[in-house]
Amino acid sequence: MIRFADHNDLDAVVSLWKRCFPGDETFTEWFFHRIYDPAVTLLDEEDGKLCSMLQMLPYQLCDTRGIRPVTYIYGACTAPENRRQHRMDRLLMHSFALDQAAGRAASILIPQEEWLYGFYDQFGYRTAFYTDSLTVKKSEVQSHTAIRLTAADIPSMRALYETDSGLRLLRTDNDWLAQLELFDTLGMGVYGLKQNDTLTSYAFVWNDGAEKLWAQEACGNTIPQLVQAILHSTGCSEIRTTTPGGEQKLGCIRYHDDTPVEAGYFNLLFN
Repeated sequence: MIRFADHNDLDAVVSLWKRCFPGDETFTEWFFHRIYDPAVTLLDEEDGKLCSMLQMLPYQLCDTRGIRPVTYIYGACTAPENRRQHRMDRLLMHSFALDQAAGRAASILIPQEEWLYGFYDQFGYRTAFYTDSLTVKKSEVQSHTAIRLTAADIPSMRALYETDSGLRLLRTDNDWLAQLELFDTLGMGVYGLKQNDTLTSYAFVWNDGAEKLWAQEACGNTIPQLVQAILHSTGCSEIRTTTPGGEQKLGCIRYHDDTPVEAGYFNLLFN
């Protein structure tokens, strides 16, 4: 039976999540405390046992036809003993029907592994979201000073994020706040550069190993200066930056209408 979760399903949902996504207890605790909503958690159960599930997180997408609601499929997983039974197939198809009934334009997702692009392709998903990546080592000279960003900087961050036209997932204030909280709690924080009190670049930064960092999203026109400022501020020697781009595929979209698929960008979706 396919149905949405309720508060009585929390233990079963968390248990299946931990079985399918082991190894990051701190993030799991944060996600279920801060983000989890049973009303958008689609379950497939049999004889009272949870076999498969996915999250249908609501977002807004900007594309050639304007700003429209979409669903972000997240945490899609099946219990090991219930795999190869087409349970995820049925959950996805059910989610598409729900999307269309609610007037949502598309379903988007980030495949966890390379081979999954082919799996999702059979359901009509097409690769549409891309990034670029670059690794930079710390310079000998520090020429700029990075500052830690807060909720007060969200309007300036949004302005930089939405500078580029084209296909892009939009973020509400709550989305930005959740990401700030995530990186302040579990990551290295969110940093920026300002010139004459105007934010010129920002980056959401993880610890990526001994003296290494990862800026999962770096945006703006002073990124080279920002990453050097972050390295000098943290004392780390190397940083990997992910920026909007066109080289590395990141996510897929399945339109529920005839909208043509174009290249675009999203990130920071708990991936």
